[in-house]
Amino acid sequence: MKYISFDNHTKLKPDRMPALQLKQLQFEADTGKRLLAFMMDENVRMKNRISEILKADFDKNLLDELENFHSRFIKEDELISLMRNDAAEMDKLLLREIFKDGKVIREVKIKLKKMRDNLLDAERKFGKLKAEFNGYLSENI
Repeated sequence: MKYISFDNHTKLKPDRMPALQLKQLQFEADTGKRLLAFMMDENVRMKNRISEILKADFDKNLLDELENFHSRFIKEDELISLMRNDAAEMDKLLLREIFKDGKVIREVKIKLKKMRDNLLDAERKFGKLKAEFNGYLSENI
């Protein structure tokens, strides 16, 4: 069977993705899904923390800032949801067995790079938000 060159590092059969490469792409996609699940859990914990504080006897002057954090956590939920949709699309692409002329594999690689970049950015921003929230609580309650 004739091989076609996809890039300088990979030789692809015209109709199948090499099993090892497919396994790596699936591994990376699964890693991203686990990270999103962790971020989702952490976001729930932060919102629950706000709920605990509101139930306790706290300085009512803090309410505006707690509402601000709550709004930011809700935006995180929306972002995580969008990223989970992207991950589901990636799964659908990876489940396809036929990769004619490298077209689908190029699409998978482009989407995976975008997913990686988005995850790194989201993880960095979410870590900053958690640090700000915990710092605010440490100073004010």
